Amino acid sequence: MSCGEPHATPCVEVLGAAVFLIDGEIEEVSRVRDIETHLAECPPCRSEMDHERKTHQMLHDLLTRSCCEEAPPEFHQQLAMQLAAMRNQSTEFFAEFTRTEISIQIEEFGSVEHHEITIETTQEFHFPNE
Repeated sequence: MSCGEPHATPCVEVLGAAVFLIDGEIEEVSRVRDIETHLAECPPCRSEMDHERKTHQMLHDLLTRSCCEEAPPEFHQQLAMQLAAMRNQSTEFFAEFTRTEISIQIEEFGSVEHHEITIETTQEFHFPNE
C-alpha cells in the first residue's frame, strides 16, 4: 500500500512497524516521530493504521472478556450450598480443575503463532469430623 508520494520513511517500513507501534514496543523516539509524521502525510497508511488499532483493540477486548470473567454471585451461593451438603455426607472430596492458557503472537510480517497450554489439577479436601 502506498499513496504514491515520496516520504522520508517509506510506506512499507511504516506498515511493517504498525503492530510494534500499537504495542508500544518501539523505543526510539525519533523512529516513533518519523512514523507519526508519515501517518500525518499519508492517508492510505493512516487508514491501515486505524484498522490495525481497531483490530488490536477488538482482540484485546475479546481476550479480556473471555479470560477474566467473574462467576456470578448465584454461582457462589449454589457452590457453597453444595459444599455444605457434601460436608454433611462425607469428610473428603476431590476437585478437578482444567485450565487452558492461550497465547497469540503476531510476528513482524503478520504470521501468527498460537500456543496453548492445558493445566490439569486435582485437589483433595478433607473436612474435620464434627
